[in-house]
Amino acid sequence: MDLARTRELTYKRKIEVINRLHQLTILGKLPRGAFTSTATHFNLHRTNVSKIWNSYSTNSMMPSSKLGRVGRKEVYHVETVTARIAVLPETQRSTLRDMIETTGVPTMSLHKHLKTGTIQRRSSRLKPLLTDANLLQRLAFCGHVYIVKGQSVRNRACKSKRFIPKVMFLAAVARPRFDHERGVMFDGKIGMWPCVKYLPAARNSRNRATGTLVTTLVNVEGELYRDYVMTRVIPAIKACFPSMNKHVVLQDDNATPHRVITDELLASVSTDGWTFVVRSQPPNSPDLNVLDLGFFASIQALQYKFESHSVDDVIRATLAAFALLESEKLVDAFLTLQAVMRLVLENNGGNQFGLPHLGKKALRRTGKLMTNVSCPHHLV
Repeated sequence: MDLARTRELTYKRKIEVINRLHQLTILGKLPRGAFTSTATHFNLHRTNVSKIWNSYSTNSMMPSSKLGRVGRKEVYHVETVTARIAVLPETQRSTLRDMIETTGVPTMSLHKHLKTGTIQRRSSRLKPLLTDANLLQRLAFCGHVYIVKGQSVRNRACKSKRFIPKVMFLAAVARPRFDHERGVMFDGKIGMWPCVKYLPAARNSRNRATGTLVTTLVNVEGELYRDYVMTRVIPAIKACFPSMNKHVVLQDDNATPHRVITDELLASVSTDGWTFVVRSQPPNSPDLNVLDLGFFASIQALQYKFESHSVDDVIRATLAAFALLESEKLVDAFLTLQAVMRLVLENNGGNQFGLPHLGKKALRRTGKLMTNVSCPHHLV
C-alpha cells in the first residue's frame, strides 16, 4: 500500500476524515471495517484514522497535542531565575539592567519572567518609628526593589523625616573631549565636593570621644559658594580641563547664593593665561541646565546601589557614583542640551515642547552618533 508520506495531517484533512466516518455511522456506531475503508480512501494507515476518531470523540475541537512539547527548550526556568535573584543583595536588583548584569539572565528572558509573575516590582516604604504618642504621624518615603515570590520587603523606620540628613554637593562637569596636550581622552568630570565641615566633637558619647572630627552639614550660602568656586573649582579646572585658548565660561543657575560669582571676582583668578567668565542660565529654564538633562539621574541611579546609614556613607556613595559615571552619559547630556536649544529657537524662546529623544544609544551602537546636533540656518 502506497501510504501518504506527509509528516502530519492538516486540520482540514482531519475534518474530511471525520466527515467520512460520520457518513459510515449506523445508529451512532461505526460498522466493522470503517477505519480500514476510510484509510484506503484517503491513502492513510488505519492506525492514523483510529487516532483521529478517538481524538475527535474526546474533544471535538481536536486541539494540538504538541503544545509544550515542541520548540526550543526553556533554558532559564522559574526555579533557576528565582534562585539567582534571591541571593542578590537589594542594591543589585533595583533595576532590570542590574539584574541582567549580575545574574546573566538575558533581557528577554527576564522580561518574560517579569510578565509571568516570577519576579515582581515592589516598593519599600520608609515609615516613622511608631510610638504611642505619634501613631498617626505617618510618613512615606518610597524606594523600589524587585523581589521573587515568597519574599517580603524589609521594614525601615525613622522617627521623623526631619532627622534624615540632606547633603549638598557642588559638581563641575564639562563636555568630554580629546586632550591633545596629554594625548588622552578627557572624561568631562572636573570634580565634586560635599558641602560639609569637619568639626571636633564637643563632648564624649558612646559613638565618639571628645575631639573626634565629625562631619557637619552646613547651609550653602553665598560666602560658602564663593569659597568653593575660588578654592576648589577654579584650581581643578586649571589642573585637568583641556582648552586651546584657556577661555572658560562657568554656567550656573540663578540660585541666590550663586550670584556672588561675578566676572570681576573671576578676574582675580584669571592668571597663567586663563580667562574665566560666568554666565547664568535663563530664569525658569531648568531644561537648559546640562546637569538636569541626565547627569543628576545617572549619579542618582549609581548612588542608590550603595546602602547608606550616615552622612559619611552618603558622601562616600555619591563620590563613588561620580567616579563610576561613564563619560558617555555626559556626552549624551550635552547632545540633549543642544537638541533643547534648537527646540527653543524653533519655538521663539518658548518651552512648549517635550524633552527630545535622539536615540543616542542606538546611534552609538551603529557608529552613527552625531558629534553635534545640527541647526537650520534660518533659526540662527
